[in-house]
Amino acid sequence: MDWSKAKTILIISFIIVNVLLGLALMNDKYEAETTVSEDFVQDSIRLLANKNISVDTELPREIPSLESLIVEYETYDISYLKEKFFQGEGEVSRLGEGLVEISDENKRLSILNDKHLIYTANSSNKAYDIDDEDEAVDLSKELLVDLGFDISDMVLSHVKRVDNIYHLEFSKVFKERFLESAFTNIQLDDTGIKKLERLWLNVIEIGETPIFISSAPKSILGLLSMKEVYGKNIKDISLCYYFDPEKHDYIQNPLQAKQGRAIPAWRIQFDDGYKVFIDNY
Repeated sequence: MDWSKAKTILIISFIIVNVLLGLALMNDKYEAETTVSEDFVQDSIRLLANKNISVDTELPREIPSLESLIVEYETYDISYLKEKFFQGEGEVSRLGEGLVEISDENKRLSILNDKHLIYTANSSNKAYDIDDEDEAVDLSKELLVDLGFDISDMVLSHVKRVDNIYHLEFSKVFKERFLESAFTNIQLDDTGIKKLERLWLNVIEIGETPIFISSAPKSILGLLSMKEVYGKNIKDISLCYYFDPEKHDYIQNPLQAKQGRAIPAWRIQFDDGYKVFIDNY
């Protein structure tokens, strides 16, 4: 075998591969830069306006990437919940596969698959004075701490008042990014918590390789096919971590999901609190 000739062929092959890879990367970079240009941004906004979707925020111009996360659902011990919500009282009932209920005369807590909490109370005794949304937010945080929840990794993402009841939505944050779809939603008035619903995620591992997705101006074009957002106003667009159990081995029964991978996505929130996640377009 002519090793000199073989070596030359290998070197040429490597050069060709590197050139092709370089061209591919340049093409991807050019496409990404094109979709964050001012002309493309304005075209995207005009197309959304044709569906009566308005954009009341600045569109991010970054070339988006985030590492992936391995996340798991926060789970709860029944005895612990009974102590925190019912001071050790209350009747525990097992109503079916994965569903446990704790209740007394005025309160009820449903626990689905050890992770999804739905609490309701119907007290009519006034216990607090709430004058505005700020006081409602402060009170909700105090009550969450009293119930044993850590509030250091949550931020208020939406609040509204309906018939003297404040509706507050808290989202999970990790490294200053939203981690969706984890939520703690509270309804409260002067009697305290009327309803609390919580499904939370914890991070157990951080990926090493960044994942790139389409730019925000390009990704929002995916809204054009979503009739449920026609007529809405976009309040915020931000890059987030997004865990969708239906895309991670749990498509047949996402309620059974315990953990999985959260990937980068665009989090689009409307002024009525409705949210859409676009992880590729």
